[in-house]
Amino acid sequence: MSQFITMTSLLNMRPLGSAADRSLPRMEGILEREFEGRLALRLAEPVERNDKTGVDWYIDSDDALTRLSTIPEELADYYKKRLQADVSVITSAAERYESRNDQAAQNTASALRNAVRYPGDDNVWLLGDVPSGKAAIVLTAWGYEAQTSDLSGGRGDAIRRPVRVLPESAQVNIGQGDPVPPPVVPPKPTPRNWLGILSSALWTLALVLPFVIGWFLLPACGIRVPFSDRYVYGWGDGAFCRQLPNPQMEASRNQSAALTAELSALTEQVRVKVASCIPAPPPDPVDQVRERTRVEGVDLNPNETTVSLVWNSTNDLDLTVVCPNGERIFHGNKKACGGELEIDKNYQTYSQQPIEHVRFGERSLMPGRYGVEVKYYGVNGGQAPGATPFKVVVQQKGKDPIVQSGSVQSINDTKVMEFTVP
Repeated sequence: MSQFITMTSLLNMRPLGSAADRSLPRMEGILEREFEGRLALRLAEPVERNDKTGVDWYIDSDDALTRLSTIPEELADYYKKRLQADVSVITSAAERYESRNDQAAQNTASALRNAVRYPGDDNVWLLGDVPSGKAAIVLTAWGYEAQTSDLSGGRGDAIRRPVRVLPESAQVNIGQGDPVPPPVVPPKPTPRNWLGILSSALWTLALVLPFVIGWFLLPACGIRVPFSDRYVYGWGDGAFCRQLPNPQMEASRNQSAALTAELSALTEQVRVKVASCIPAPPPDPVDQVRERTRVEGVDLNPNETTVSLVWNSTNDLDLTVVCPNGERIFHGNKKACGGELEIDKNYQTYSQQPIEHVRFGERSLMPGRYGVEVKYYGVNGGQAPGATPFKVVVQQKGKDPIVQSGSVQSINDTKVMEFTVP
């Protein structure tokens, strides 16, 4: 959203360069192309008033605006250095363009130079969180300079002075009677009273010198406040006086702050230690099925019935689904009774997070009672044989998932569970 910043009167202002040099879209395009967003400097958008008496300046942001001249001096110096750094970078770019011979480069150089010319610090604004030091720097009245009045008419003409006309009796006729004024003798300058000036200067110095000496010595001399344990010092920190506690109280305060910080650090260490002792919750088998089928490129359909086997080793386990009509879906017969073995891991490719997955089509599911069996087929990747824990997950439309855990080591089929399809 565009936000109004300020208005610049054109009464004593003179534009620099051409109208194109003061075009915000053109300047933003040049700065973005040249510096790719590395500048803290932003240019405000100029909108000339209808009566041609001034220019309104806007910025495309809702963040708070603060005038540079209104913030503390130390913080203002920091932002001035940032501004000067950006101005130096832009000026260097202008010099590179000026070194070229083509007219387009000369126009770009002129636009860059005029973009960082502005009448003064009152035209510098800060956009955003100023105390953080990360506020953007916004220029208004860029491309303009102050125009001072010229007593000579601004064209180098001599100042016209009034001519004193002499009376006719003082005129002398020469030749054809042309009047010529007699030579004017300049008045003798009045001698200055140097002794009086010197005396006044000495008296002024005698009156001012004690105040100057006191002004410079007061910061180094602490004055104890009567009936108190505090000392008053001079004009430090931008104020006429600042009060500081005595050294003993300041040392006690610092020691207390250090102990508080140490206690906070110990508390954080205890919290981290306690958190590390709490075992992580076991993974959700349904989430494991969803993630592992996604990795294999299979999307789950909530309207279909699926039977999945998950385990966590490179051992080769086989999933078998026994249909109501006695047909079996397994590695050797991947399609039967409307179902299909879609994923068979650790048979040819090995994984530490394998899955075997059987999917029944939404309209091809045979009603009746189904059995689920798991078999330990073999070892892959040099892993020692042994009992392998697993989980079987059955998901049906409109029902909660069925999860059955187990462990298998025998090469024979082990019946794990049954489920019914109405």
